[in-house]
Amino acid sequence: MAFAACREAPTVLFFIERGGSSAPARVICAACAVRSHCLDYAMADRDLMGIWGGTNERERDRMRRATA
Repeated sequence: MAFAACREAPTVLFFIERGGSSAPARVICAACAVRSHCLDYAMADRDLMGIWGGTNERERDRMRRATA
């Protein structure tokens, strides 16, 4: 977490309200040096909501099904 690009970003960017845009969070994730670690963390915890490692819950669910 100490090296995450999001460490100083507002948390609300990563927990999008219905109809909101995840684009600002995804831009931050795209430039993050620890994005893959973040995604691994989120993939291991099915209950995590929001943008983690540049993905949302639905995308992570699809990734889990594809690798199962």
